Amino acid sequence: MIDKIFGRPTTQAEREEWLNEERKNCFDDYTWLQEYCCVAIDEACAFLPYDLISTCEMPDVLKSLDEIKHDLYVGIDIGRRKDLTVIWCLERFENSKYTRKVKTLEKTPFHIQYEIISEILKHPKLRRCCIDSTGIGMQLAETAQRDFGKYRVEAVMFTNKSKEEMAFNLRTNFEDKSVFIPTDHDIREDLHSIRRVATKAGNIRFDADTAEVNGHADRFWALALALIACSVPYSPVEITTRKRYETLKLTEAF
Repeated sequence: MIDKIFGRPTTQAEREEWLNEERKNCFDDYTWLQEYCCVAIDEACAFLPYDLISTCEMPDVLKSLDEIKHDLYVGIDIGRRKDLTVIWCLERFENSKYTRKVKTLEKTPFHIQYEIISEILKHPKLRRCCIDSTGIGMQLAETAQRDFGKYRVEAVMFTNKSKEEMAFNLRTNFEDKSVFIPTDHDIREDLHSIRRVATKAGNIRFDADTAEVNGHADRFWALALALIACSVPYSPVEITTRKRYETLKLTEAF
């Protein structure tokens, strides 16, 4: 029976059902423990603390890709059923990187994902894209490299070593305040969800609790990939695509 005045569950079964529903809607287990179980979660265990994230949030940073006038760099983390596909676009001006677009795809068929990805990769200001080639991302990464060239598209295999490199590069950008992101709850929570965990074997692993409605820190890894794309020295590439046939002409930048 539900309390008619406050709308609260009164029986044990109703309380358990309500708690299960509340836990399901929590972003991750850390939120559940802190907000509902009154367990203090040490902010130091977060790889990116909230106060560090907030220093790089910028209102109205997003804008149409048609308005981009400087170099464009893209990171793509691939998901399909449970995890999200996230496309993160950065416009770089000198040493500052501004988030211009964050495209999130949930449970989207791969052929539709590729149509959306390829439209972004055709952008005339695109300089480099790093795309997740782990597991289900392998085919999309290979197709993108075939259609746009390995000089524009780099396939990145997620390993403990590559994730550590990407994670620390991302944090360095936040500490240097050289990257700017939208003021957005889902993005903030995704970035904050990453934990640096030491395994029994003494190795370092970067991971996050999977949340059913928000993916598995997919926004974090998409941004990390975009920042890796920015960090790679770029040589201009002229691309002509004709019925899936590519002609690449490399020019030296002096």
